[in-house]
This record gives sequence, structure tokens and C-alpha cells, in this order.
Amino acid sequence: MNEERRQLEHTVKTRVRYGETDQMGVVYHANYLSFFEIARTELIRLRGVVYSALEEDGLRLMVTEAGLEYHSPGRYDDVLAITARLAGSGPARVRFDYEVRREGEEDVLVTGHTTLASIGADGRPCRLPPELRELFEQAGSS
Repeated sequence: MNEERRQLEHTVKTRVRYGETDQMGVVYHANYLSFFEIARTELIRLRGVVYSALEEDGLRLMVTEAGLEYHSPGRYDDVLAITARLAGSGPARVRFDYEVRREGEEDVLVTGHTTLASIGADGRPCRLPPELRELFEQAGSS
């Protein structure tokens, strides 16, 4: 991984709320996808691209693939650190990888990825807008 690519990552923190857990106080598995979205949209926002502005221009980024691997459970009231990292992009797609840890700990609780496709308001595939393509290209994606 080159130095520039490493720069296109961001970590957000969130405290696990009671409603995000199951009866055993463990983070319900599907909630990690929401945590991934939070980290991904903040990563893009911090680089000057606001998702709501993309939508106003008629663009949607639709998740076409998601994968998660659970290593250890997150629990109620844990503070989680969720890192989103650009893994690659093409003319109309982008992939992000994720790692979830408890704040201040090295052990990884969950790893995952999402692939998003660029679609227009009509639901048809389209190229990523120039500001996103430039952002991803500057990070060394191909």
C-alpha cells in the first residue's frame, strides 16, 4: 500500500447504544453495516465531498456488495473505533475496507468491505463524478 493510499482513511468513534444490541448485549451483526456507512461518509466529507450534494446533483452510490467477518463481539456501551479505508475504484465503482476495534484496544472486532456503484437518479449506472474520481485517483486507486 503506498503512502498516499494510507492517507485516504478515517476513523470515527461511536458508543454502542442499547438498541444496537441483541438480548445478550452483543452488537447485532447488521448494525456494523451502519457503522461502516458512518465512517465511509465522514471519510468522503472530510475530503470535501458531501454525499447530500451528490444526491442533489442526481447521483446515488448504491451498495452492490458487502462482506463482514466477525472476530470478537462488540458489546453494549463499548466505544467503537471504525476505520474506513479506500481499497480501490474504477470509473463507476469504489470499494472501501473497514476495521472495528474497541477504543484504545488493538484487537480487531470486525473487518469488512463494501463496494458501491455510481448510479443516476434514473437508476442506471453512470461514471463517478469528477470530484470523486479525482479524490480516489489522488489516493492512488486504479
